[in-house]
Amino acid sequence: MKRLSLILLTLTILPFFLSEKNSIEPASAKADVTIETLSENAAESIPESNSRTIAGIVQSKETLDSIFRKHKLKQAELSKIYHTSKKAFNLSKISVGSVYSIDLDKNENTIQSLQFGIDDDSFLNVVRGPEGFKSEKVKVDYEIRIGSFYLDIKDNLSSSMPGTHKEYSKLALKLSDIYAWDIDFSNDIKNGDAVKIIVEELWIGEAFNGFGDILAAEFINNGTMYKAYRYDGDGYTGYYDSEGKSLKKALLRSPLKFKYISSHFSKRRLHPKLKIYRPHLGVDYAAATGTPISSAGSGKVVYSGRKGQMGKMVRIKHPGGYETYYGHLSRIPRSAKKGAKVSQGDIIGYVGSTGMATGPHLDYRIKVNGKFVNPLKIKLPRGTSVPQTLFSEFKSIVNSFDVRLASLIRPVIALTEKKNKTSG
Repeated sequence: MKRLSLILLTLTILPFFLSEKNSIEPASAKADVTIETLSENAAESIPESNSRTIAGIVQSKETLDSIFRKHKLKQAELSKIYHTSKKAFNLSKISVGSVYSIDLDKNENTIQSLQFGIDDDSFLNVVRGPEGFKSEKVKVDYEIRIGSFYLDIKDNLSSSMPGTHKEYSKLALKLSDIYAWDIDFSNDIKNGDAVKIIVEELWIGEAFNGFGDILAAEFINNGTMYKAYRYDGDGYTGYYDSEGKSLKKALLRSPLKFKYISSHFSKRRLHPKLKIYRPHLGVDYAAATGTPISSAGSGKVVYSGRKGQMGKMVRIKHPGGYETYYGHLSRIPRSAKKGAKVSQGDIIGYVGSTGMATGPHLDYRIKVNGKFVNPLKIKLPRGTSVPQTLFSEFKSIVNSFDVRLASLIRPVIALTEKKNKTSG
């Protein structure tokens, strides 16, 4: 059934679903593909022998009910499809831009199957059987190819990508997530930096559908080289350096996107309001009011509320004797109340200027075993390394990626290499 539904989806939904993405040039190669796209303002009937297929794109304010009425389909069948699909996907929550395909018996105008695109990686497949409709959520069976390219950085990572399509924006975000603990992509990127990337590409036939996981990367930032390798083996999934040490740190050095550092860690700083010298035991990150602030690491909120000159403040206790402080917040979400457990990256507050502050900023502090330390200079603890029992396998992967990275010697797009397996 999955194979049949995939063929149906490929013939009807996927050409429309992929049409926008197919207009970009993938990292690996140009594809000479012509795909008939569907007008966003109308659905198209595709005639077949004893059936007809309606394929369309959900428009603003459309619901599945209005789509059925537009094409004069039976409301009784709609009710049955809603009911049978509830566990797989809630069809009452379809979104604008989603694609659909409905296969009908031409003579009786009864629905034989329905496919509905859920997201980039899956679709809902509803098929009529002897006992009524059956539904399942099906993964799109992409062919994975390996692409690689070299980028010279100018101004910022996103604008240096070989295209402006959102797939390249997503790739830039993936790369910045990998290096988030070593490179501040808002402030550390310099003209002259460079990056080499080996990445999965997702294809159906000769239709390029976007990028998968980054498999390896080599980033030169301000003269320092940072390498990253993806490893997935025996529960150890993540990015590591060439020695198997996790790139992920227990704490983030800067838990928000900021404009600049307005005040550094100091044992003797002239306070801008009080005009007296006293210690400033954190780093002030200037940012617009309302900028979201992430938890620097996983832990438990031990304080949430107003705290004197710090204004609205959140304090989080982390494993290993670490504590982080977030001061002058404009507001604190319910999810960051005292006693809440948070994960690294969870939003715990928003930039403000409450308390004694001259303007909107985050006063970020780290305490280790009861002593405040400089967030910009502390050696942050790493995540779990690749164990010795898996190191030989990991090193073999590193060596193979290093050969490919070394072959990328100038900023040009490389050729595709097909992987021997498919996703799904």
